[in-house]
Amino acid sequence: MAIITSCSSKIDENQIIGKYEIDKVVIRDTLVKVEEYRLLLLNSDKTFELKNYDKKENSKGTWKAKNSKNDDEIVIEFNLSNRKIEGLLNGTIITFSYPNDLYQGRYSNLLYVKLNN
Repeated sequence: MAIITSCSSKIDENQIIGKYEIDKVVIRDTLVKVEEYRLLLLNSDKTFELKNYDKKENSKGTWKAKNSKNDDEIVIEFNLSNRKIEGLLNGTIITFSYPNDLYQGRYSNLLYVKLNN
């Protein structure tokens, strides 16, 4: 007799919630002026905000965490302006890759790193 169990790990969303800041970017076209938001805030109510330090304007949307094929990573699905964007969380770094970034494909790669606060 064999017992088969599923190894679906539960995502601890409390570890995801927090403030992230842009660390590295690779711009696809240097002629395109990109005004990026320096901060990405993931809130406990499943909303997120993109903000700058010195400006009052921001952009808001919703997020949800999903299991990935790799146990070390979590897929975060962002809903922003009727678009679904997936970021990959590995430890304290969220990575976005072209064309799947928060800025409509302006970057080849975009990294947000979690701040300790």
